[in-house]
Amino acid sequence: MASWTIPWIIIGANFLINFLIALSLDKGESINTGAIVSIFIYTLVAGTVTIKETFPFALGLSIRRKDYFFGTAVTAIIVNVSSALGLVILSVIEEATNGWGVRLHLFKIQFLNDLSLIGTLGIYLIVLLHMYFLGFAISSLHRRFGGASMYIFFTSLLLIGTVGSYIFTHFGLWGGLLDWIIHSYMDIFWWMVPLVVVYLVAAYGLLRRATV
Repeated sequence: MASWTIPWIIIGANFLINFLIALSLDKGESINTGAIVSIFIYTLVAGTVTIKETFPFALGLSIRRKDYFFGTAVTAIIVNVSSALGLVILSVIEEATNGWGVRLHLFKIQFLNDLSLIGTLGIYLIVLLHMYFLGFAISSLHRRFGGASMYIFFTSLLLIGTVGSYIFTHFGLWGGLLDWIIHSYMDIFWWMVPLVVVYLVAAYGLLRRATV
């Protein structure tokens, strides 16, 4: 699982660079960075490459597909729980030290300030699991139907996005959508929970019939 250390190495390097920059700022200035997003993006990538790196090897050892799926899912949950805990702990330290003593804000997401530590942990965990199992489901689709399925899948997404964008633009619905997102952003996070279940069910069904 050495690959799970990569996003933390990236964040660590980003933190060091921004810390040095923050040291050079005038007193009273602060620096806000979105570097925390990198761990969520990498989690999506990790979910995508997991099957390619482990599925053929596991079946080569005569591990049942069912055991491979549940073992991988449980491992991913444990790793992402650990990552979410790490992010929360670092955000607490960041807040307690007034941005690491140099007004550097990297781990603390401002619009989550109203949440308790448990709530923040839950949001981080939901997003991490959503990203991982989304990538896992996409990779399962590729493993089951091959490269052509990716063209069909992403072309379909492009068409849906294009048609949806046209409809929202034609009927002037963008303003209402943005207002809903601003006032109901927490609902968006909670909707990720059933989506994770959908990804898991889809991945399980696809891998049951996937070729090596």
